[in-house]
Amino acid sequence: MVTNELAGTLDGIPGYQIKAVAPDGSLRPAPERDEYFPVFYSRETLPSRVYGLDLQDGGIRQKPLDRARDSNRLSASENILLQSAVGDRKGFFAVLPVYRRDLPHETVEDRRRNLEGFVQGVFQFSVMVDTILADTKTPLDIFLFDADAHANDAPIHVHASNVRHRPLGLQSQATLARVPHWAGELSAGDKRWRLVATPPTGASTLGGRSGRGWIVLVAGLLVTGLAVTYMWTSIRDMRRIEAATKQVTLLAGTDALTGLANRRAFVDRLTSAFAESRRGAPSFAVLYLDIDDFKDVNDTLGHPTGDILLQAVVERLVKTVRQSDLVARFGGDEFAILQFGVAEHPTAATLASKINKALALPYKVGGNELRVTASIGISLFSKGTNGPEAMMMQADLALYRAKDDGRNCFRFHTGELDQQVQLRVTLGEELLSAIDRDELELHYQPQVEIKTGRIVGLEALVRWRHPVRGMIMPSIFVPIAERSGAIVAMGRWVLDTACRQLDEWHGQNIAPPLVAVNVSAVQLKRTATFEHDVAEIFARWHVEPGAVELELTESVLMEVSQMHDDTLENLQRLGASIAIDDFGTGYSSLKYLTMHPVGRLKIAQELMLRVTSDERSATVVRATIRLAHELGIEVIAEGVETAAQARFLVEAGCGYAQGYYYGRPVNTAQTTELLR
Repeated sequence: MVTNELAGTLDGIPGYQIKAVAPDGSLRPAPERDEYFPVFYSRETLPSRVYGLDLQDGGIRQKPLDRARDSNRLSASENILLQSAVGDRKGFFAVLPVYRRDLPHETVEDRRRNLEGFVQGVFQFSVMVDTILADTKTPLDIFLFDADAHANDAPIHVHASNVRHRPLGLQSQATLARVPHWAGELSAGDKRWRLVATPPTGASTLGGRSGRGWIVLVAGLLVTGLAVTYMWTSIRDMRRIEAATKQVTLLAGTDALTGLANRRAFVDRLTSAFAESRRGAPSFAVLYLDIDDFKDVNDTLGHPTGDILLQAVVERLVKTVRQSDLVARFGGDEFAILQFGVAEHPTAATLASKINKALALPYKVGGNELRVTASIGISLFSKGTNGPEAMMMQADLALYRAKDDGRNCFRFHTGELDQQVQLRVTLGEELLSAIDRDELELHYQPQVEIKTGRIVGLEALVRWRHPVRGMIMPSIFVPIAERSGAIVAMGRWVLDTACRQLDEWHGQNIAPPLVAVNVSAVQLKRTATFEHDVAEIFARWHVEPGAVELELTESVLMEVSQMHDDTLENLQRLGASIAIDDFGTGYSSLKYLTMHPVGRLKIAQELMLRVTSDERSATVVRATIRLAHELGIEVIAEGVETAAQARFLVEAGCGYAQGYYYGRPVNTAQTTELLR
């Protein structure tokens, strides 16, 4: 109710409020109900009290809505007191049902479940008849009877004679036999009325009784004919309005590129499905998916090719789901599916598996054979879920888990995941003040020359000593810091602390040749701020050129390349060295080695793990070392844990290494002793 009222206010209807008609005809705020059908659009100019009038009143206004909904036909109300900006008048309204796009409405159950709303036309009897007879000179009184009324029921006087004569005292249909009159039937939808025209008492006649009869008859035919024409013209307009409304609704809820429902339409349908399931309808699932590494397609082949690929993906998605399911595009390469009739996990898992297999097949786009995969997060309806927004959040979190687990897979939202999410939220909030509380600290891991064991550098690694949870490793809190934006302040603290410590070691004549610091993509996206921070910190601690190495992963380097600026060149001019961290596991591209001033490659631990047991891994590492040397780039291997790995590196021509075999990360005091 609040959402609808807010939507009305935002749409330009001041003070929009859902109202109900009280027994005395006055308007009052509508009581809380699960469903409302308030007037949202009207031809009456603002302000008018018809806006927000709820037709779902449980009484005479609701009955035609129910009949129209169940029959999928025009239905009319009884003769009632209509609310209007110009005063209340007797009349009726007719309604046509509008059902949700692409959902069935063949059965009564379908129509009740998939109803979107109604198009309504309002007819005031007295205004209608007065308009028709405006130029008629014949004195007539017009009465209206409900066609289903009893003979003794009183009629409604809808038109007074335009001459000064006393109107006929017609009390019921039973009195018609004693007076001259003409009667005809009017109908609108499933409602019928009997229209009666009589001359007022004492009115002059033409040609005696016979002439009077002809006058009444002709006038009656005129009234009925024009009234029916008026009615059907209005109904035709209503149908045009309905068609226009459907078209507007269709366009407002459709993604332009794919023709699928958009985010707004999906959320609307999800909200309805949630409410229906709360009332006992079958459960459902939300599948939230995106295309893995789709950005690479746009970057390498261009956005037009990416759009064609997305359309091909949509074609497969639509063929994979059932006709009753809803597929939507949220934008970019993000899609959502509303899967109905899901009582348990295997049903949703089966659909997700089919989607993964269907999308993984090769695509032919513009002469290129492309292959993409999808990661899918799934949330099942539960009465314990707070609402549709919570379901979307659950599916989104499950999608993140699918990404973390290697992509091209699906994952469900679980209670365990929910606990992890709550922990992440809590840690994210606490991390923002961890720097001020002096809870962060740096540990350092030595980098050595393999043949001599001499320390040639240190990598600074941040740790969080939580006052309650103890030592928290960066693999847990760094992703949280990146998502929350806290990584910017934390990264600045790490660089400043490392440079300050390097300055202290210089004062003690035990400083290593360099200290390496990791840099996040989030920091680099704030180019001007980051460069300014680096320059300020280097100047404050008198950092010598090349004494600080900034480590970027391949994925971060890719994002820098897409920024098309000279950030890394500027950082090098400030005196920093640039290294590619975890080389061989990310978006490896030799182009990056020629585009940017890279001084060192760090071979990833994942490759080093198998160099002594897997010839393919060994070959990749040897090739990387040879390539780097050909380009004049230094190489250091990470994750060296055994003497056999160290011997392999010497034989392959790699002079430097880092890993547990040479030393674990230790705090500042222990590192100082190690340097001494």
